[in-house]
Amino acid sequence: MTERVVRFLDDLRAAESAAAEVVAAWIAVCPLAGLRGGLRTIAAREGMHAEVLAERLRELGAPCTAAVAEDVHAAAVAHFGSSAVPDDEKLVLVLRRYPDDAAVTRPIATVVAEIDDDPETRELLRLVAQGEGSTFAWLRAYHAGLARPRGTARPALRRRDLRATPR
Repeated sequence: MTERVVRFLDDLRAAESAAAEVVAAWIAVCPLAGLRGGLRTIAAREGMHAEVLAERLRELGAPCTAAVAEDVHAAAVAHFGSSAVPDDEKLVLVLRRYPDDAAVTRPIATVVAEIDDDPETRELLRLVAQGEGSTFAWLRAYHAGLARPRGTARPALRRRDLRATPR
């Protein structure tokens, strides 16, 4: 395992941990139930990614030392944890960082391609990348739904629609 790959694992661990905290701050002020539910899943996934990356680093004998700059982290928590900033603005800001699905996974895929001697780390990263791709695909779809004109949304399920039908 190269030093560059170990540093990438630690940097990614720090970023995932910080992201989980930022998303938790957003959840606390999010008035949209659907978005809040998705954000809960995203926060849990980000936290889990940080945990498995930290565990893998320990197994490799590498310390977890990377951290997101405190001022950057604090500003992100303040912005996304602010009820004065509309959720649509928050979504646009997040989505602007990764303009397409490939941009989300490209940094991880680049490192995955370098790992020949450690299939455990390679596959761990491959699945982290898939999770990140799923997160951004969902955020894009949710944001597109917010932009949909009124009256074009699918009708909500009614209680009777959920009852089992006789066979």
